Amino acid sequence: MISALLALPLLAGVSPRAASAQTPTVPEPTEESRRRLVARRALGRITVDGRLDEADWRSAPVAGDFAQARPDFLPTTRYPTEVRVLYDNEHLYVAAFNRDSAGMSSLRMPDLRRDFEPPENDVFGVTIGPMGDRRTVLQFSTTPLGSQADVQAFDGGDAFNFNWDALWRVRTTRADSGWIAEFAIPWRSLRYAPGLTSWDINFVRNTRRVAQWSAWMPYPRQLSSWRISYGGVLDSIQPPPPRTNVRVRPYVLGQRVTDKSSAAFNGSLGDVGGEVIWAPTANSLFEATVNTDFAQADVDRQVVNLTRFNVFLPERRQFFLENADLLNAGGLGSGTIGGIGGVSGRYFVQPFFTRRIGLGDDGTPQPIDAGARYAYRSGRTTAGALAMRTAALGTQGATTFGVVRGSQFFGRSTRLGSTLALRDGDVTDVNGLVSGRRNVMVAVDALSRIGELTQFTGMLSASNENGRTGLAGTYGITRNTATSLVGVLGAVVTKDYNPQMGFVSRPDVVMTNPFITWTLQPRRLPTAIVWLRHGPNAIAFNDPQSGALQEANVTYSGEVLFRNGATISPAVEYNVQRPTLPVTLFPNVQIAPGDYSYQRGGLTFRSDQSAKLATTLTTTTGAFFDGSLDRAELTARWSPSPYVSVRGAYEVNRLRSLGTRDSSFITHLAGPELRVFLNPRIQWSAFYQYNTAAERATLNARFSWEFLPLSFLYIVYNDRQAVQSGNTPLARSLIVKLSWLGQL
Repeated sequence: MISALLALPLLAGVSPRAASAQTPTVPEPTEESRRRLVARRALGRITVDGRLDEADWRSAPVAGDFAQARPDFLPTTRYPTEVRVLYDNEHLYVAAFNRDSAGMSSLRMPDLRRDFEPPENDVFGVTIGPMGDRRTVLQFSTTPLGSQADVQAFDGGDAFNFNWDALWRVRTTRADSGWIAEFAIPWRSLRYAPGLTSWDINFVRNTRRVAQWSAWMPYPRQLSSWRISYGGVLDSIQPPPPRTNVRVRPYVLGQRVTDKSSAAFNGSLGDVGGEVIWAPTANSLFEATVNTDFAQADVDRQVVNLTRFNVFLPERRQFFLENADLLNAGGLGSGTIGGIGGVSGRYFVQPFFTRRIGLGDDGTPQPIDAGARYAYRSGRTTAGALAMRTAALGTQGATTFGVVRGSQFFGRSTRLGSTLALRDGDVTDVNGLVSGRRNVMVAVDALSRIGELTQFTGMLSASNENGRTGLAGTYGITRNTATSLVGVLGAVVTKDYNPQMGFVSRPDVVMTNPFITWTLQPRRLPTAIVWLRHGPNAIAFNDPQSGALQEANVTYSGEVLFRNGATISPAVEYNVQRPTLPVTLFPNVQIAPGDYSYQRGGLTFRSDQSAKLATTLTTTTGAFFDGSLDRAELTARWSPSPYVSVRGAYEVNRLRSLGTRDSSFITHLAGPELRVFLNPRIQWSAFYQYNTAAERATLNARFSWEFLPLSFLYIVYNDRQAVQSGNTPLARSLIVKLSWLGQL
């Protein structure tokens, strides 16, 4: 039965094509078909004010005639965009006039956050490939009110870093005829191949009220503008030769702590630390950090874990997010396989994961004494290294972390990489006995493409700790077209695979995940609907030794996409659970070993996320192990103006007749959030989380002022309380931190 269900995604019929209208496709570009724009050297001073009234702007060549890229490809667009590029010895300048006769009232901007969500906003962005490898891109984007977003992307988006923050400026102006964006990107914020005078480039725009993306060089809708092989060419660019490029980022911090936990620190203290950043060449970077601090980092979003897997929480600390791709050792994780995001978020294997440095298993910060990082990029080769030392904390001794990685491109479509990681430290048990703990991990990985739409990935890794060696391997084969996504992902992980600098959702498993999705656009589809999308996704976990099934899930889901960006997504699923040991879902709820099979169904509604009031509601119901589970999750945002945003999330789980004690109970997880902006650089936010499953309530309030580019004043207040008195100690802290980024 399970074998047949797993084969369903790959054997499902091909008849949906007969029901679809012909979908225009974007041809793969050739050197002759790529559009070209000349970058002009500015003869006078450029004032970045969003007005474009300098003579240099008026005489610069124009990139226009954008094409519609999403939701469907069309060779023209109703919303013209004109782009110009200038440069001088200090900056690369990009200016865009985004025409729109609907006027200022039509613009959509839910708030003024940095690293905003592009699908929710009116956006103009520039994507550049300064290395000449057609795999490494940097994208800089803005909204009509000047919010900034920047991202590093690699291999067309198979690895990306939204949390990378570069030093650059943008200013915007608005009028009834459209809006203007003017960028100034310092050469020192870029990494580029020396001597390269033609760069890959593309310009993109989101006209949000009609949910339409357009681009100077169109790209297939199932991909993104990060796939720079579909971009054009910026000619006559002449960046300055490498020169001394040293930055310092010191900080001073004062805090007051009250904590009723056993042996916890109470009182006031001050601290200093920071980083030195040196770029000896245009494509290499060295960073050193002392007394590294993350007081301003976003707090983790709590979850109620109803699975048999470890919870994967993303990295949120800025130091580790910068150049994180260079140390990504392949495997399965978010953003690794065709945009699927770690096997639909169900299973992760990451041989190296920076959250294992300076954070306990429960997310408790551990002091970092010092560290260093090196990054190198050329057109064909990348290399990275990281070394960190954390201080002793509680029963955890001082620990040294180290990782090195290199990758090499072969031809136009293949990349090979290798990684070595070491964790060396002492662990003190509750009896005061100290034992050494050294963990070594090695990994090799590969990525290759046939054309632009078919992709192969693979990774092999081994970890060794105190003489015990474990192995892991992952693979992925996908083909992604405008009308279908088909593929299979898999992993084999042995019992002893335990990379102490990595993350594994669950060891001792063989995972298989075939899937297929069709996108249908029948000729008689109502004009309010863009497409109908549906398909099966199956995932199974087997014992590596016996082959016995541990658990499986087969889901058939659909999606109706509306012109305003709203979606309705129904789903049905069949589950099999065969635990051989008791499963503890909650402290007082234990599932007995056995054979469980059950069905569930659900529906997700997602409204227009650019509207002043936006909601997403997911409901599921059905059996769950030996009982039942009704679940609802609501997220909402109300933005009466871009300067005020109220967000909230609420999840409720109703479990009945579950486990050996026939338990019935309800869990609640609520997370309201308020953000108030004076402008894109000054904001105040408060985020509260109330979790009955973890018996914890937390508050994080933060004031942030970017008084100079990437120089900040933070005032942070944290509060942790017990949901029920006596279960969790009370802890409060007030932190004032000043950090400054200076160019020497």
